[in-house]
Amino acid sequence: MRASCKTRMSRYDMMKNRVSGDPLTGMIFDLKRFAVHDGDGLRSTLFLKGCPLRCPWCQNPEGLRAKPLLWYSPSQCLHCGTCVASCPEKALSLSAAGQPEEMRLHIRSGACRMCGRCVDLCPGGALEIRGREVGVEEAADMLLRDRVFFREKGGVTLSGGEVLMQWRFAGAVLKRCREAGVDTAVETSLEGTAEALAALMEVTDHFLIDIKILDPERHKAVIGTDNSRILKNYETLVKCGKDVLVRTPLIPGYTAEDENIRSIARYVRGMDPDARYELLNYNPLCRSKYEALEVPYPVEEKIALSEEEMEHFYRILQEEQIRHIVKE
Repeated sequence: MRASCKTRMSRYDMMKNRVSGDPLTGMIFDLKRFAVHDGDGLRSTLFLKGCPLRCPWCQNPEGLRAKPLLWYSPSQCLHCGTCVASCPEKALSLSAAGQPEEMRLHIRSGACRMCGRCVDLCPGGALEIRGREVGVEEAADMLLRDRVFFREKGGVTLSGGEVLMQWRFAGAVLKRCREAGVDTAVETSLEGTAEALAALMEVTDHFLIDIKILDPERHKAVIGTDNSRILKNYETLVKCGKDVLVRTPLIPGYTAEDENIRSIARYVRGMDPDARYELLNYNPLCRSKYEALEVPYPVEEKIALSEEEMEHFYRILQEEQIRHIVKE
């Protein structure tokens, strides 16, 4: 029934989404202007912090935690030790490598209090705090600043992290953009509550959703949770007639497997014969982020899939009668 598409927020969820006691603030970590891969046309994309999933290949590891993160850019580091000397918590240290160019900064994240002193004093600009709290009006103004470039097809997109983790803030921002006459989109894994999804459905024109792995046991083994809620939320979007683009990132060793893509295609076609489905080529550029975090990157391949490999997976979609294949 259509009534199931309406927003209904529990008091628990309203309280859970509060940030610093204010229900109308959110934690963001990036803003991308003139984006062309986050929906149709030119868009401004705001990235919200926090994600319940742990995809090994995550393109934005700085967005996984809901709290701010001290970020280090090794290429900008002068190895001067100013930050180490300035830290009142002794959370920073320089490696004892033999050559200056081999030195790097190490951060004990558990000890860091995010005071920002090292950021202010770093002469090379190698340190920054990624993640800050903003209000609804500030976030909307950031997104609408370039609205003159949106034209007919462009607009604003909320991404992450996972937007559903901050659904009340996200909904208020999208509502503000809608009231300004701007097209709205959300990029989401759909790992969130039904209440969260319903709230965003009221103010979102387009959903760009990920179905990464269809088998629930493999999904849980790789990503940390089964996909029951993800699939249920997708089915809700389809039943409510929302505009949905289904996407699968092709990650070697994880999702880029024939049977996985075939099973997702069959499921999607069964839910919506006119569904749009996009395969996202593996992007190895995020490796530098993991190096900055001193975290091993588990994907062995260091280059994107070839044109021939992409065509192989496109053929699978054609065999499974996907009518609307979206290509990058």
